Amino acid sequence: MTTYTFGDDSSAVERLHLVASAYHAVSRAFLEAHAPAGAGVALDLGCGPGFSTQLVDDVCSPGALIGIDSSDRFLAVARATVPRAVFTTHDVSAAPLPRAPADLMYARLLLAHLPDPLATARRWTSDLAPGGVLLVEDLEDIEAPAGPLRAYDEVSARIVRHGGGVMYGGAALAPLGGRRTPVTVRAAAAARIYRFNVRRWIADPGVPVPGDELRRLLGELDAVATDDHGATVSWIVRQIALRP
Repeated sequence: MTTYTFGDDSSAVERLHLVASAYHAVSRAFLEAHAPAGAGVALDLGCGPGFSTQLVDDVCSPGALIGIDSSDRFLAVARATVPRAVFTTHDVSAAPLPRAPADLMYARLLLAHLPDPLATARRWTSDLAPGGVLLVEDLEDIEAPAGPLRAYDEVSARIVRHGGGVMYGGAALAPLGGRRTPVTVRAAAAARIYRFNVRRWIADPGVPVPGDELRRLLGELDAVATDDHGATVSWIVRQIALRP
């Protein structure tokens, strides 16, 4: 069992809201291009506080919408975010998935936190109904200016791997095809998102990064968050549509 090193408290919900806003246009276009409208059963894997679940509902209007996550704290927020959906606590790496077989399965930025993204994605397809589709968006690379933003990426990768994940799940999924799509934001916006995690890691004695290094990184990100000098960050995601 891996450890989700980014937390599930109220600050994590706020961070994920910012992430969802940044990804909204790219993810919506992906769903519109590949998701079946009016699917009978749709599963949002690793749904967190429900922001991605709301997007699936807006685009697809499935007959039954089920959000799945291992965090009861996230799911409590998700139930208020998308009242019509059903949310259930489950380890997404454990088969079978609740309410399978599904006509649509969606997983955004989830496989990076699991030890074997390729095997997991392939296993998920066995829970698809005939004609169903699994849609995956996962981080493959990050293009960022030198300095604290790039330093954050290195620290984050170390901590995710320490928790049992791989960080760049999209790279592991390359054998399945798909396409690389950039999600580009202002550097200041990226720094504001990153600060949530750094503050959490400073308070966690179990992370494999010295506190002095994290505190220095937080101060540098604070500076970028207020003045990014026009720089941008691009999160490169691999988008894949898989069928059984």
